[in-house]
Amino acid sequence: MKNMRILTEEQKIFAEQNHMLVERFLWKNHLERAEFYDVVIFGYLKAVQEFLEKPELSKYPFSSIAWRKMRYSMIKEYIYRNCPKRNAPMGTYREDYDCVFSREQVLEQVNSVASELEDRVQLQQLMSHMTVKEKEVVCMRAAGYTYREIAEHCNITMRGVSARLIRMRRRFRALALI
Repeated sequence: MKNMRILTEEQKIFAEQNHMLVERFLWKNHLERAEFYDVVIFGYLKAVQEFLEKPELSKYPFSSIAWRKMRYSMIKEYIYRNCPKRNAPMGTYREDYDCVFSREQVLEQVNSVASELEDRVQLQQLMSHMTVKEKEVVCMRAAGYTYREIAEHCNITMRGVSARLIRMRRRFRALALI
């Protein structure tokens, strides 16, 4: 996990003493230990480090801080799992189909190919007006990556990703391309 450091001896002892919070969190949220323990424990350890390193947090009970960090870890995990690129629909491959098509099916397929070709021509026209970074951002976004993942990959901020897309749309509107 990002920004995790090795625990000091004091932090290790404190984490061992309060470990039942992890088990209680899993039980209260009806989470399977085998699947979610690895996710929740990082939030718990982050809470241990912050609680012992930041004296201003001592006015709150440790359980509140740990609970919030564990919940945040679970939210991040759900967001990660539900990303479109990880939930892509899976098609089936069948060889037992009939090779006989009706006239309507052939016309429908021809129209589909024609519209796809038009879309590709328009896409090429739009891509010619994009910078290299904008192309990279658009391709990653089309592949289902989140703004955060794109920002990390391109070494820019999330706001930078959003700003690039907004500037690109404005430029396309000004050129009357969309």
